[in-house]
Amino acid sequence: MNRPASLTIGLIGAGDIASRHAEELRDERRVRIAAVAEPHAGRRAEFASRFEIPRQTGEYRELLSEPAIDLVLILTPHHLHLPMVLDSLKAGKHVICEKPMGRTLAECDAMLAAAASSGKKLFITHNLRGDFFYRTARRRIDSGAVGRLLLGSFRWFTDEIARLEDPGHWKGTVDRSGGGVFIDGGCHVADLGNAFFGRARKVAAAGKRLVASRDDRGEDNGGFIVHYDSGATATFALSFTAGKGFRASRFAAGMNVDLFGTEGHLEGAYLLRDEVLRRWCIERRPGVEPIHHPPPESSPHSNDGDFVRALLDGAPPPLTAVDARNAVAVVEAAYRSMRTGRIEDVDWRDGSTDR
Repeated sequence: MNRPASLTIGLIGAGDIASRHAEELRDERRVRIAAVAEPHAGRRAEFASRFEIPRQTGEYRELLSEPAIDLVLILTPHHLHLPMVLDSLKAGKHVICEKPMGRTLAECDAMLAAAASSGKKLFITHNLRGDFFYRTARRRIDSGAVGRLLLGSFRWFTDEIARLEDPGHWKGTVDRSGGGVFIDGGCHVADLGNAFFGRARKVAAAGKRLVASRDDRGEDNGGFIVHYDSGATATFALSFTAGKGFRASRFAAGMNVDLFGTEGHLEGAYLLRDEVLRRWCIERRPGVEPIHHPPPESSPHSNDGDFVRALLDGAPPPLTAVDARNAVAVVEAAYRSMRTGRIEDVDWRDGSTDR
């Protein structure tokens, strides 16, 4: 296969998450951000100026009409993922889309079908696959250090009450976001659960809007239990509001993970508190002093860089679009369980990777 030597990129969306992607892409020598599409004129102009992007437009289809653009990053609210991915693939572009892949499995499967028929690559960013804890834990599990995984516990929280109470914001809205904290943070950790434990079989869930006052918002706190084909079980506790208890003045978010195996235990976490990020991973085994794996001084590893190398070098990506689809499958089963009060099956699709 003939691979290009470099990539010309267009960004769709110029919000907070787009800034993080643009910052990370600055470190990639073989890419150039040539255009940004954003309907908000002031935000678009400021973003283009800050990242020295030569072309800007308020209409994303204009960006897609540019023949020089090879790869599009879709960094928009959840309800726009499906139409923008389909339009981008139809225009002959490779696509990187922010998680969650879609609000529903039907949306995800429509994207997979479009990617297959287009011949273009579709990648979905799940940034926790690049996080220090995941990469360290993956390496130690593969080495056999903790034996066979039996049990997991994932706790994910953030501080979203301001956006949940903003009538103009999409965060946590049932129609635009696809639900509350399950489709948002739950999608993050469901993917990690699948990556560590493999095929998810059944889910039991409970959740409710306990803090946010607006009726159009989904559950802001809740949890689910996943049973895997291996026989292992993992619990997932999720909160849009618990981060308030960690912040001193501005914002806090974090994740705690415990992985229990037949030969040991891995504990890891990150905590973002008022713009200071802490990360750690502790390994415990019988008869051995705990091992504190040191985090790198650099920022968290970028999915974008991995996807660029997948396109240019043929390197394996950190996850496939089917992996991202299966994270949504776990979340969709959790929503069914929350409605029915029963344990629900996961509509899994084979073809995912576990690295």
